[in-house]
Amino acid sequence: MTEAQQFEAFMRNYQNMVFSTAMRLLANQAEAEDISQEVFLKAYERFGELGQSPTAGGWLRKVATNLSLNH
Repeated sequence: MTEAQQFEAFMRNYQNMVFSTAMRLLANQAEAEDISQEVFLKAYERFGELGQSPTAGGWLRKVATNLSLNH
């Protein structure tokens, strides 16, 4: 499996949680989608660290929360 395929699988595993976190805080679908994209861009930059990490979900939720609150 290539790194791109691994990241795609990683993203699919966490996309609903990231989006729902942003949606709950922003109450706006378009803005929640934008925040979700930003979260996964940050995750892609750190995918070497996050890919197999048991704390990846918590990290993603925290980034989604912080980006939403700062938005």
